[in-house]
Parts: sequence; structure tokens; C-alpha cells
Amino acid sequence: MATYDIIIKSGMVYDGKGGEPIQADVGITGDRITAIGQLTDKTAKIINALDKYVAPGFIDITNHSDTHLTLLKYPGLESMLMQGITTAIGGNCGASLAPLGSPDAISGISKWADISEININWATFDEYLRESVTLRPGINFGSFVGYGTLRRGVIGDGVRVITQVEREKIKFLLANSLDQGAFGLSLGLSYGHEAISPIEELIEIAHVVRIKGGILKIHLRSEGKGLLAAINEVVRIGREAGVSIQISHLKAIGGKSWHMLAPALDIIHNARGSGLNINFDVSPYATTGSSLYLLIPPWAREGGFTELFKRIDDVTERKKIIDTLKTYTLHPNKILITSSPIKNIVGKTLGEIAENGGITTEEALLALVRTSQGRVSIIGRTLSVRNTRKEIENPYSFIASDGAGYIETASDSGDLIHPRSFGAFAHFWHRFVQERALINPQEAIKKITFAVAEKLKLRHRGVLAKDYIADIVIFDPKSFKERSTYRDPYQYAIGMEWVFVNGKAAVQEGKLTHMRHGGILKKS
Repeated sequence: MATYDIIIKSGMVYDGKGGEPIQADVGITGDRITAIGQLTDKTAKIINALDKYVAPGFIDITNHSDTHLTLLKYPGLESMLMQGITTAIGGNCGASLAPLGSPDAISGISKWADISEININWATFDEYLRESVTLRPGINFGSFVGYGTLRRGVIGDGVRVITQVEREKIKFLLANSLDQGAFGLSLGLSYGHEAISPIEELIEIAHVVRIKGGILKIHLRSEGKGLLAAINEVVRIGREAGVSIQISHLKAIGGKSWHMLAPALDIIHNARGSGLNINFDVSPYATTGSSLYLLIPPWAREGGFTELFKRIDDVTERKKIIDTLKTYTLHPNKILITSSPIKNIVGKTLGEIAENGGITTEEALLALVRTSQGRVSIIGRTLSVRNTRKEIENPYSFIASDGAGYIETASDSGDLIHPRSFGAFAHFWHRFVQERALINPQEAIKKITFAVAEKLKLRHRGVLAKDYIADIVIFDPKSFKERSTYRDPYQYAIGMEWVFVNGKAAVQEGKLTHMRHGGILKKS
């Protein structure tokens, strides 16, 4: 008779691949699933999952716990665990914590975090992963390599087109990192240091990713009026480099751009039809979480913060920026300040700050960016709910948090954060699966488990099957929902009753065990 450490009894078992669920028991021995069926073992710990859903642990392909430094500050990543996430992938949007080709390489994350708060004792990607193991993270964590990080590591903080010799250095660093376990390369094409990169450069670099079997993950050059051109650029890179493409947090920002989402999805559909392996992920909210400085015209951001601040300080250049901003539809009362070194502006809208200061919206925006050294995070109500629904329904989409892992007591920082960091997957389930029945449960679970694991080539994860890693969630489908709000975001999701990470309980009967069972993942 087989013996098990744990038997999950009588739950509705979703294998992750999109098939119909079955009522069955799941046996766990060590870190593996050892049987699924009608199981008995008097020595095993029995968990009653009657009327509950049993599914693979959720996989978050767009996570910022590394570059927002929460992986180092709060390695338990409890806000992720409580919404069922057992694996997260960082190094997104062109920024990663390795490799560090020079001291300037890490500066790309300064728009999100204070890098003086961390002790950097690594240079290569392999050294970074070894250091990350010592954190004993609460969930499994892997990473892409950020192109902005690579560029800064080779040319410093300068913003310019790179030479062929510099391209070769970047390709060398990238190839080594991919060999050492990076899942691929991420681009942040809306950010100053990468926006200058011509498509020919990106195609050449992407060839390395294809050769090494990785993914090219792309924060688009534009998510507004240039959305369709940005999508076409991505498709061209994918075709000419022959590389697997993942578009990060696809969206159409601003009412004037909403109509572009449908043709953007058509482009992706046609590209898939022609053989391109392209997917995208979506954060299931009708709001964006971003940096305030990204509202400033792209030409004014060229050269990064150093050049931007010079332009803001120059009377003539400042007027040009303000005149351009006046042509935008900013909706200042829909832009909420969530974090800044200047704490008394947190929780206020851009409109409120302008009104209280007796200045224009444009002047307030530039003043906040300048005095906060660019580190101002915002939430903007700039997306279409209808478009979000279209993206979720699309067969090529995954769900991602686009957030970072926190603990509830992180509210002591005085900052707000986007509720997605505590509730993205719970919000997706509650709002779009349970409440609106937009897609059925098995397809919803596939979008956050097997489909993502397949894209990432994660071996033995994302599926409930014999010999697979026991990353497993047990939840009440009716009560699983977010509690995190825009004004009170530091609240764990509810309804997630058990979470197993590598066969060990990290959430038990709806409460954290405060035991960290995650590991550091490498591309296979």
C-alpha cells in the first residue's frame, strides 16, 4: 500500500490543462504529487477539500518584487501567497538585479526604489541567484534579464545608440545570463535608456535569446496612440529573430486609444496564425499603476532622469514641456499619488495637489517629479473595462499581477500601492470568473497555471499530475476574493484556504504559516 505525507480528500480537482474537473483525492509525498484518485493511508495528514477547488499553484509571469526590492525586504511575499501564487517571475520591463556589468547597471530601478537600501554583493546572474537562495523566499522565484540593465552595464548612464562593439558585449552578458538560468530578456521600450534602441539592434540582440531557448518579454514602446505601431514592431522582432514573444501588461491607455485594443488583438491573432509564438498578459483592473514621470512627453525624457531634470530646470525647456502637456488629456482628478519620498502628497490626486498649491496641473506634475527625484508612483483610471474583458477572454492571454509581494504591516511605510499586489488573482477570479462568468473555471485556471508554465518551459509545474511538483492551492470558489482597495491596499485576499509550495503548507486553513518553502528557479 502506498504511503503519503498528505492526502487532500474529495476536492474538485482541476489539472490546469483546461479539462473538466474530477472529484478526487491528491496524494503528496515530499515535494511531489504521487497519486490522484481514491486514496487511503492511515498515517497521512488528511485535508478535507469537499466543496473546494484543488488546482495547481498560480504562476505570475509579470512580477516586480525584485526591482521594487520587496523580495529583499519581505522575502515571504505574503501578499502573493494569500492569493494563491506559488511562482513569480521578475526581471520585467527592461530592469533586473543582474547581471551588473558596471555600478551604473543597477540604477535603472531607482525610478521604483531607493537602491541605497540594499547591499549588492553580486555581479553575474549566477551570483545573484545564489544570493537569492539565502533569502529563502516564500514562493518560487525566477527572473528575466533586463535590457536596460544590460545597456547601463556596458555604456553607463548615457543614452545613445550603441556601437557594434557594445552590442557584442551586451550579447556576451546576455548569453552568459541565459546559460546561468535567466528565462529570457525583457525590454522596457517606453523608458528613456531603451526607447532610443532601433529595431535592428533589438532584432540582433533577440537572436541570442532564440539561440538559448529563452523568451523575449516586452513592455511596449507605446500603450497609447502608438499602440498599433508598437505591436507591429514586436511582431517584426519576433518573426525576424525567430523568438518566442511575451507582451507585458497589454493595455490601451486613455479614451482616445481604447479603440485600438481590438485591432491590436487582431494583429496578435494573425501573427499566431502565421506561426509566431506570441502571448500577452493582463492585469485584471481598469486602472494603471505607473510612474508619474511617464506622463511627460517622450522627447523630454530622452537621456533619462539626468537630462529630464535639466530640461525641467531650464525655463525655455520647461515651457516647451508644459505646452506639450497642455495638449494631453490628463484627467488630474483620476491620477492618485501612491508613493513618493514626500509623504504628505501620498493619497492625494494630481488635481488636488495643483489646486492646493494654486498652480496648474502641468506645473504640479513637473514639480512633483523634480522634487521627488522621479520616484512618484501613481494609479490612473485610464483603461476601459470592456477592453479588459476582451483581453481576459482572448485565448492567448495570461493573467499577471504586475505588482510586488508585501506583508500587511508594510502599510507603515506611509505609501499606498496598487491593490493588484494583494489582490490581482483574487480579483480576476471573483470579478470575472465567479461574478460575471466571463470564462469558465477550467479555462481561468489554465490561464494562471499550465499555459504560463508551458510558455516559460517550467518543468513539472503548473499541472496536477503524478510526479509533478506539489505546488497546490485549495480554495473556496465562492468566497475567494480580494479585500485590497485603492485607499486601503494592504489587505490579504480571502477564500484561499491552503497553499502548498514544494509540498509544504505556506497557507493553512486560510492563515499564513509563516514558513518559507519557495526556491529559486532557472530556465531549463
